[in-house]
Amino acid sequence: MICWSCERATSAGGECAACGAIQPPDAKADYFAVFGVARRYDVDFADLEARYREQSRKLHPDRFAKADPRARRASLQRSVQLNEAWRTLKDPFKRAEYLLSLSGVTLAKEVPPALLMETLELREELAEARAAGDDGRVQTMARAMRTRVEAAMQAVASGLVSGDLPRVAGELIALRYYRRFMDEVALHDDTVAEAAPPSAEMRGP
Repeated sequence: MICWSCERATSAGGECAACGAIQPPDAKADYFAVFGVARRYDVDFADLEARYREQSRKLHPDRFAKADPRARRASLQRSVQLNEAWRTLKDPFKRAEYLLSLSGVTLAKEVPPALLMETLELREELAEARAAGDDGRVQTMARAMRTRVEAAMQAVASGLVSGDLPRVAGELIALRYYRRFMDEVALHDDTVAEAAPPSAEMRGP
């Protein structure tokens, strides 16, 4: 592409090598390329976060408050792309789903009947335990579900390495329902915490 500032050949998604002007994002770049990391599931999260923070500082609006309108527009566009990439890659589930999409695989909208029935029954059981105020039962169910989530995520990771994408897709579909179950557990935990009396330390002397 041609730099909007000096009209010399340059690349999108960076700064012009000739004049240093910020360039619009590369619309063809995948989210891994946005951060300059390899396209893989097992990312170095600390490195990814450091790259995100560094780019966020470079693209901060304050740095372009008095800049050319084209530079402000380019920085805004790149900020949008950067934040979308960060939201996707920082979440293991979204990262796996994104990797599948890059391989042309989309998650089926139809859910296996057995999975749907089982998760519905589990959520009904959870709702009954919550309604009865049985926190012990809720926590027992939560531990069992966390074990399922961990096993499914391990299967996703190994499936992406081996290239068993149909298996990965199946595990991600199940994880959607497992995560909804855990969201309800989180709501329960918040309700219990809000209803708990303040500790002696919080009450003060």
